[in-house]
Amino acid sequence: MEQDEFTTVYRQFYRPLYVYALSLSGNRSDAEDLVQSTFFKALLSYEGGGSLRYWLTKVLKNEYFNLWKRRNRLVDEGSFDLSLIRQEDHILDDLIQDEEKRLLLEAITTLPVHYREVLLDSVYFHLSDEEIGRSMGITKENVRQIRSRAKKQVMRLLEVKDHEGF
Repeated sequence: MEQDEFTTVYRQFYRPLYVYALSLSGNRSDAEDLVQSTFFKALLSYEGGGSLRYWLTKVLKNEYFNLWKRRNRLVDEGSFDLSLIRQEDHILDDLIQDEEKRLLLEAITTLPVHYREVLLDSVYFHLSDEEIGRSMGITKENVRQIRSRAKKQVMRLLEVKDHEGF
């Protein structure tokens, strides 16, 4: 891959990959490391067949799981420290200016990992149901069902926040 091509790909996918990595890791430093490692490994091994977006998200997920294996931890199925969104440096404020989008991201981060993964892959990365199914080892029908349930849960969470005065 030429330097200009790499720069274009980096600019196009850095932010989506960073937000995704942050939602998985819950840690700004780990998210940055995951994205850098993803670009390094994915672009060295990408052979040009298929979706580059799919390949990058697949590599990022693998990097995330490898990180936790190295640390001898289990992946937590649903906790995400929302205080990360409110840190002094307001990293997500720089990435997500609109308050509604921030509330949506907070709602998504409270979902179980597989719900969060399907939503981010389909809505944020525009992966097809088949691509998501392959990466998760499930059928595309299961992807549709999980996405539907995840959307309903997000809507309920947003309604609760709206009633609480957010």
